[in-house]
Amino acid sequence: MKQLPISIQSFGNFYKYKVKYVYVDKTDMIYNLISNKAVFLSRPRRFGKSLLLSTVKELFNGNKKSFKDLKIKAKKYNFEKFPIIHLDMSTISGNPQLVEKGIILKLNRIASAENLNLKADIPGQALEELIEGLHDKYKKDVVILIDEYDAPVSSNIGQSTLAEENSQVLRIFYSSLKSCNEYLRFVFVTGVTRYGLMGLSAGLNHLYDISFDPQYAAICGFTLEEMDQFFGDRYPVVLEALKSTGYLPATSTEKNLRKKIEFWYDGYTWDGNRRVLNPVSILNFFKKHKFSQYWQETYPSVSFITNIMKHQPLEFTKDKLKDISKLDLTMATVDGLKPVPLLFQTGYLTIDKISIKKGKEFYSLKVPNFEIKDEYYNILNKILSNALVKNNELESDNLFEALKSRDGEKLTNIIGSLYAGLPAEHHQSSESFYHSLLWAYCSALVDQTRAEEPGAIGDLDLILVLKNGTHVVMELKYAKDEGQNNVGAILKQQAQKALAAIRKKQYGQRYRLEGKEFLTVGVAVFGRSQVLAVFGED
Repeated sequence: MKQLPISIQSFGNFYKYKVKYVYVDKTDMIYNLISNKAVFLSRPRRFGKSLLLSTVKELFNGNKKSFKDLKIKAKKYNFEKFPIIHLDMSTISGNPQLVEKGIILKLNRIASAENLNLKADIPGQALEELIEGLHDKYKKDVVILIDEYDAPVSSNIGQSTLAEENSQVLRIFYSSLKSCNEYLRFVFVTGVTRYGLMGLSAGLNHLYDISFDPQYAAICGFTLEEMDQFFGDRYPVVLEALKSTGYLPATSTEKNLRKKIEFWYDGYTWDGNRRVLNPVSILNFFKKHKFSQYWQETYPSVSFITNIMKHQPLEFTKDKLKDISKLDLTMATVDGLKPVPLLFQTGYLTIDKISIKKGKEFYSLKVPNFEIKDEYYNILNKILSNALVKNNELESDNLFEALKSRDGEKLTNIIGSLYAGLPAEHHQSSESFYHSLLWAYCSALVDQTRAEEPGAIGDLDLILVLKNGTHVVMELKYAKDEGQNNVGAILKQQAQKALAAIRKKQYGQRYRLEGKEFLTVGVAVFGRSQVLAVFGED
């Protein structure tokens, strides 16, 4: 087996060492990409942008031997060598003065390597000077590659003033490309957000944004077909390892394994059609032989997402966020910061569907996969808990007494009051909304509260472990208010459906065998706040 290229972000390193690494070949798409003059790509962090950029760099360096076994060979590319300015902006941070110094330092290093001496001490002027110097030296147009172009801004999202000041620095810097357009062969810019895109657009007459282009939907990340092709030889080994450690049942097959990988890491799409898996997660999974939140571990952004969700937490309890306009999804200014598009650009949401209304595109968004969903809803749960619970000690005692005494009426009133306390405009006609609120409420009052707990057949909505050791299994069913008259009968029917679902999933069998006390609760919700809680006979 070839080695897994974990932490390798430079295409040259695939061949620098005498080791054969797995390389998921995207060079046919890259060949089409470089036929353009100036291109912009937005993708989340750790999604393969740096490797993509370095592959383009290797092409324009004319290193033909590095591509001898790849798809671009069939395109008969001539591998002409061009002078290159490669700027990695991810290491530049701080206030505007430090950002300007960081840019100047990088430009001077490139100039020094080319035996050029830059006189300008203003970033934009220094870039113009470097481009013209390289063009004069080689008598060829210059290739510009800018990685994480927005890093000085996106790293300060929580500090709006600093982010806006740095955004202004970048706009001025990138706009300097306009005067050098005649000297440029190709410009490729990658980033996460779109805050500096206006400056780039001003500097380049024809900036082609490929972020939503179906032709390049899979240019970063791995499709399921690519996973089969490039990692399929690892399936047997990983399957046996997961069986031996209990991550998968002993009867699992490679088909089961593939579906589990898809559940954990697949689901990202930028055209609403072609889906890709998170590359950093896939590489680490095949290396370590276990399911984990690998992208989250390499992207320490808990405080970031917490701050974003605080803006409008109830909005994020939806299964899907619908009717987002393309203009909103691609917002480009710091002062126009909106939580939903920002979570999309940073990888916490992805496209579910694209619809056309009156000639305009609108997007439905969703959390892409389980790896993200787990962290996403845990953070949301903590935010909602603080908002929903007013008196922890009193409300905790009330909930405990209702459950301990199996008092269905009291539990009905507790849950009903929770929902009734929300303003009418915040209610949503979806089961996930009421489930999210109940989960958050119980989490604030019961230390051991788990959601979507796996049962023998399917997942349970909610598990509470009370302070006396009793395990409470809850299932919630929702019925939309469509003007029905028999509300009481509907509530009873939905509550019994919830209890039947618990029995079907056989969660209580575990506690019978272990001799532990447990009880089951079916919760029915109708409309905005009509509730019925029924205890099971288990």
